[in-house]
Amino acid sequence: MESTIKAKSRQIIGESYKQVRQDLYSIFRQACIAEDTCEDLVQEVFLKILGLDIIIADQLKGLAVQIAYQKRTDYLRHRAYINKVKNEGNWQMEQSYTNQEAEVNDILCAEMNAIEGMSEKDARIYQMARFDDKTADEIVLETGLSKRAVESRIYRTRLQVRQQVRKAIGF
Repeated sequence: MESTIKAKSRQIIGESYKQVRQDLYSIFRQACIAEDTCEDLVQEVFLKILGLDIIIADQLKGLAVQIAYQKRTDYLRHRAYINKVKNEGNWQMEQSYTNQEAEVNDILCAEMNAIEGMSEKDARIYQMARFDDKTADEIVLETGLSKRAVESRIYRTRLQVRQQVRKAIGF
């Protein structure tokens, strides 16, 4: 019975993918993200949905759109951080920049402010997960904390950053 439920969920997700794919793609294109990266991000949205235990067909499109916006924000934050590192920390705001660059800068500043407000251990774990792309298992090895503690800290710090970013950009 469980296998038929999973098969039904995969079928619903597959149908939703066909219906929503272009909408999600345009969410990423609005941020001037390269086409191949947009395709990857759309697929990541549905991979995340595939990992869910319970699927409610009526709410699937809204969930996919919400995940896409979060992925876009994460992608833009990550790109901004990489640009900052490439410029060896001399990341100065220029006098003229596009709205997207301003939004990315605001998000990055809010994220950095949130990190500065964290305890040293929380900040370190957040940075390892967010910027160093380390898994919870890798962080466990480096910090000596339990996997549950690491996952809890990642969840809590991401929530804290999200709240600070939303507050900073007026969401």
